Amino acid sequence: MFANDPSKTGELANHILIIESVEVNRRRLKAKLQRIAGRVTLCGTAHEAVQYLIEFQPDAVLTSLELTDIGGPAVINLLIERTSVPVIAITSITSIHGAVEAIRRGAADYLDVQSPPDQFSDALAKALNEARTSTRFDQVMRQVKDRSGFSSLLTQSPRMLEVFDQVRKVAGTDATVLIRGETGTGKELISRAIHERSTRADKPFIAVNCGAFTESLLESELFGHERGSFTGAVGRREGLFEMADGGSLFLDELGETSLNVQVNLLRVLEEMRFRRVGGRDSIRVDVRIIAATNVELETAVEEKKFREDLYYRLNVYPIFLPPMRARPEDIPLLMRHFLDEISNEYELEAPVMASDALAAAMAYEWPGNVRQLRALCERWVITRSGQRVEKEHLPNDMTGGSKIPRSTGGFHIDDSLSLRSNTERAVQQIEKVYLHRILKSHKGRLEPTAKAAGMTRRTLYSKMKQYGLNAHDYREASSAS
Repeated sequence: MFANDPSKTGELANHILIIESVEVNRRRLKAKLQRIAGRVTLCGTAHEAVQYLIEFQPDAVLTSLELTDIGGPAVINLLIERTSVPVIAITSITSIHGAVEAIRRGAADYLDVQSPPDQFSDALAKALNEARTSTRFDQVMRQVKDRSGFSSLLTQSPRMLEVFDQVRKVAGTDATVLIRGETGTGKELISRAIHERSTRADKPFIAVNCGAFTESLLESELFGHERGSFTGAVGRREGLFEMADGGSLFLDELGETSLNVQVNLLRVLEEMRFRRVGGRDSIRVDVRIIAATNVELETAVEEKKFREDLYYRLNVYPIFLPPMRARPEDIPLLMRHFLDEISNEYELEAPVMASDALAAAMAYEWPGNVRQLRALCERWVITRSGQRVEKEHLPNDMTGGSKIPRSTGGFHIDDSLSLRSNTERAVQQIEKVYLHRILKSHKGRLEPTAKAAGMTRRTLYSKMKQYGLNAHDYREASSAS
């Protein structure tokens, strides 16, 4: 029989399931958790817990790693397969390897069975908060995709949803669009969305970064050239206007172009005719122009750096993209999306954002906008695969703090670092020691080391890089002895 049947209680607070084979530990854990949870259910074995989970769904599960029917962290795999709620491992201080393995297999946290109630409370609050946040992200992700129909542009920001409405309105026309926004805000994605929703969707979409070319090369890139028109022109070459005929041409960083290029662009926009560089024949095309810039064109016009007539010709339908700091509600959504996407690309396990790290990310101004956010997510996938990203793992400028110095001492666990006070940092030190010992015992050979550690070679490489471990050092030590 189960110690506490939730069907017979009217409590609305969190329902916690405890799995512990030792009766005295079960009683202690129940006494601690009854102060912070509305319902506490006790199970003595993993098998009993699985039967319970068929009928009831708790808010969190705390399980011993020393059960009588399933030993070690294997119980974490079993529970994660049976439930979507957070699982917290309960262990003794001597079960260091088991605790590290439990975290790797998906446990939200781990605690010493002797930990005081406030540490159980903190661990549960954090795990439950992150689980609810994850669920909310999934719900929002579905709503966003259903509502917007913009599969590659995830948002729940009112300002971005207004942009989507603008895209829908202008897409069906041939009006020239000028997209304004800071670097990294997604101007090319918006231009593609306009093209894909237009009557030209089955025709080419050509994008060019005008700021990446010199004046002469940009003219050749846009309009093409005839053989012999300049040194190196060994044959006729079509330009991007010809290649985009019938479709859309996206001119990015248009504010970086020279006045001479601007004159030629204005003529094409007005007449849809141009000549190749060095050519005589006038070529007619049917191209929709979508331009983008992060330059204040009004200021550039005043400073005679941008033609006023071209500005008015481009500014038929302006779209302004808000920076990330103006849409903080999108940061968790985009972060989750990028972490999953990049993890799949690298065939690594996605890291999980801790609530304090997420709060710091939402408060940050993101000068590089979405591009900076994605780059940081890529770094976390590489360095924190399958682990939790805490606030301390964020760059200095995001937290306003100083970097945490890396230990340069020997392979030992610092006595001042309490497993209870800082779980994630403790796991890192423990894991470093653990990998050091396995590498030493296998003389730096990676294949048997990865097998003994229960991880792929790819993950082992990532961990060794993270902790500054070099297989060559262990081979040298082995040969020297």
